[in-house]
Amino acid sequence: MPGRGAAPRAPLCNRLCFGDNARMTLRPALLSLLLFATASAALAQKQAACPYAAWKSGFKGDARAQATCLLRPVKLYARLGDSGPLPDFLASHVGQRTGIAPARLRAWLAAQSISEADVGGAVDAPLSRAVGRLAAPMARFFVIHDTSYPNFLLETIPGHINDASWDFNDFTVRNPAPGGGPKGHVYVNRLGNSLAVRNFGTPGYASKLEKDKPSLTGLFLHVELVQPRRSVPGGGRGNDGLAPDPGFTPAQYDRLALLYFAASVRKGTWLIPAFHAVLDTGFANGHDDPQNFSLADWSASLSRLQAALQQADTGQ
Repeated sequence: MPGRGAAPRAPLCNRLCFGDNARMTLRPALLSLLLFATASAALAQKQAACPYAAWKSGFKGDARAQATCLLRPVKLYARLGDSGPLPDFLASHVGQRTGIAPARLRAWLAAQSISEADVGGAVDAPLSRAVGRLAAPMARFFVIHDTSYPNFLLETIPGHINDASWDFNDFTVRNPAPGGGPKGHVYVNRLGNSLAVRNFGTPGYASKLEKDKPSLTGLFLHVELVQPRRSVPGGGRGNDGLAPDPGFTPAQYDRLALLYFAASVRKGTWLIPAFHAVLDTGFANGHDDPQNFSLADWSASLSRLQAALQQADTGQ
């Protein structure tokens, strides 16, 4: 989540000299052009990949249309690919009623020895609500991040990042909770273990959109997937543009699926998933995560979890 591998910017000339004495004077036509360019840049800065339409309705379109836009593939330096069709599970579920009782999910979690605290809190508790409004709506969006740490700079990413021996797979050693700044609600290491830093019922911002529009904080739930980075050679000192490929482990996709189920059951309808980088598009220093995320792999995890819950219901 920190860093985000931004491409270096070219230096800008800050002097325009005219006349025999090279004095700092701006001709009226040039001044008008400069003011126009400045205004245009300001407008361009606010252009988002998925414009936020209204506080009550969210982004433009119905839930499926919003998910389609908010899940545009994230490429190097936070460039976005074109929207594609949603994978099967999301296409048929986003915005619909879950039909899963909290007691049913709670029983399944207990059978798997998974604590409700590790999936964002009690599965029968309400989700966070938008702040700064009367009769505020409940959270609608499930935002997927990657941590982008540690940054190995120009060194090769170690080959054991998916093993228990890697420090960043041990939350007792590398706990993301301490320290300031925005944080996700839940962190998922590469072994598929999760740590809730903030309950899904507690508002907390972790995107440029929410920072720009604080009244939206609480509508977005944030999940951070542990993913190391390294620098793009020649891409600017200290950049963190390169991620491992594949970006995440099967265990991470499985736990992310469970977190999506847990949050959606608390809502009663399937939340709208989103990528962090898409929310940040149009804002200065926007982030570039998640990198190398496979919607197909996550959808497969979602389908397997649904089948497991159904199998538990029938006792097979």
